[in-house]
Amino acid sequence: MFTSIIVAFDGSPHATRALESAASLAVENKASLGIIHVIEPSHMTIPDGVQRMAEVEHVIKPAPKLLINLENMPAEVANSLTKTAAESQRVAFQLADFMVKRAKDDACKAGVEEITTEVIVGDPAEEILIFASSRKADLIVIGSRGFGKLKSLLLGSTSHKVTQHAECSCLTVK
Repeated sequence: MFTSIIVAFDGSPHATRALESAASLAVENKASLGIIHVIEPSHMTIPDGVQRMAEVEHVIKPAPKLLINLENMPAEVANSLTKTAAESQRVAFQLADFMVKRAKDDACKAGVEEITTEVIVGDPAEEILIFASSRKADLIVIGSRGFGKLKSLLLGSTSHKVTQHAECSCLTVK
């Protein structure tokens, strides 16, 4: 019935269950399995008013307030911040690579024979849909909830967007 299955994996409990379901279906159908992890770009910020509402409603913790003006920051401090941002990005990719490798190992142990993986930066729903299209997937398996609590509250969850816009069947796992 299925020849190409993809699963979105962010390490959350629902994504782990989605991986288990996708691997099981891939084995039953002798299908290939694509595992994708999407890193959201760090430059995506929440508008101030929405940030404040989320803090008041205890959806997120308030950001610490800076007591100094950073306009005339010394070059050495700016360079340190740039290096810290680059290191943070490197760590994000290392963590994503580790998670995807573990997911691939788990799928192999479940008996899946053909597995590909992808780690990409972008909007999760958009990138999952692009990945599915590029692999001519006939099934997308995705967890009903990931780690994007605030974003899904305000903008709609990734799983909802994927199921609404996918050109193939979708299985949302709780």
